[in-house]
Amino acid sequence: MLRGEALLQAGDPAAARDAVRPVPDTAAGSVVAARDRVLLLSTLAGEPGSALELADKIAARHPAPSDGIVAALAAVRAAHRLPGWDTALTAAAGATDPLIARWAAWQLVEHLTAEGRLVDAATAALHAAATAADALAYGWQTRFLAAADWALALHGPDFPAALSWDGTDGVLRRAANLTDRALPDQARAYATAATALIEADTGLLAAARTRLGAAPAHPAAAWVAREAAWLDGQPDRAVHTTGDTGRGLLAGLHAITARWAAYDLGEPGSPAIPVDLPAPARRTLTAWAVGAGLDTAADAWQPVARREQIRCLIAAGLTGADRDPAVAALLRAEQLADDAGLTVLAGRARRGLRRHQIQRDTRSPRSDGRLTRRELDVLHLVAAGEPTRRIAGQLGISAETVDTHIRASMRKLGARTRTEAAALALAPTPARAEPFETPEDGR
Repeated sequence: MLRGEALLQAGDPAAARDAVRPVPDTAAGSVVAARDRVLLLSTLAGEPGSALELADKIAARHPAPSDGIVAALAAVRAAHRLPGWDTALTAAAGATDPLIARWAAWQLVEHLTAEGRLVDAATAALHAAATAADALAYGWQTRFLAAADWALALHGPDFPAALSWDGTDGVLRRAANLTDRALPDQARAYATAATALIEADTGLLAAARTRLGAAPAHPAAAWVAREAAWLDGQPDRAVHTTGDTGRGLLAGLHAITARWAAYDLGEPGSPAIPVDLPAPARRTLTAWAVGAGLDTAADAWQPVARREQIRCLIAAGLTGADRDPAVAALLRAEQLADDAGLTVLAGRARRGLRRHQIQRDTRSPRSDGRLTRRELDVLHLVAAGEPTRRIAGQLGISAETVDTHIRASMRKLGARTRTEAAALALAPTPARAEPFETPEDGR
């Protein structure tokens, strides 16, 4: 039984099933229950359709099931999205056996994330992390914290205050501390994906690429790598799917990024839509396929992931046949992206507005030495080592405008070089003034 359990945990369900099959029905009840748990989970991993029938037989065999059987039956319900699957996994996560409880809690977090219930997933993960910390199970604690950070980084602003999440700064700080080589790969992958997504969305694409280069193989990290390539104006690196794209929400995000990349490359056709997607992802891909309804699909993302809501609005503005609704969608996308600090998507919205000949005056009043928000955006990218051309592409402005912002910043700060200006602007000094807000045109 120990050998079968070890093989199951090591990711070899077929060998695990073969290892426990010789255990007879006449063995002690606890041994039979452990055997049936391994058999059920092995079958679920290799033949999900057969797992339902086997689950019914095992449930009948164990009228007073152990924690392990309860958790395995709940996992089958979750995999097939049977009614009450989330309640069943939540109950299993309260098991007295700590290993079974943590495993069930992890299943709950992953399935909630796949369904696009990101706030629920983060709530469950943070509760499980606190429980693991109380038991000094720090490997599990970091895994749950990383999963919570991933869910909330993808969700974006407006998460419930009850979560006491400390925002993007907290994600970045925790990721910097995850240096232990013994850290579980799943925790490292989620932490890397969350941090890299924040960096990519705020224009720090070079930092995101470097971070992702050391990430373990995982669908979340793989999607962020493709998304970073698309944000960086390299759709050829984002269009093709390689490796495991995950399930549920992640599978949908992979497909959406591939659809965007195909659009940028001018490649016709409507790729197949993955099955079992959360409603927002399914509506988005369907709208892309039929060429209508992207603005409606955007509304479905609002409680799930702000950045995907913005991408839908940008797509509606770029593909819409009627100018007025298209401009309205792009203006809304620009405002949402600016509010959320998603500088690259804001730049994409501004480029879309230029297609519709929407120009706005950028001449601003005297700023009394204070930097504008756009000047700070530019200096953040200068500090990250990005050249002028890439800064222009990420922010949706011209190279000449980038140089204008840099020169203005140098003049205001008394800096002799662009690097010195970035260092002065980003230095954590209390005396630094707040940015001076001015209108943007995205030239």
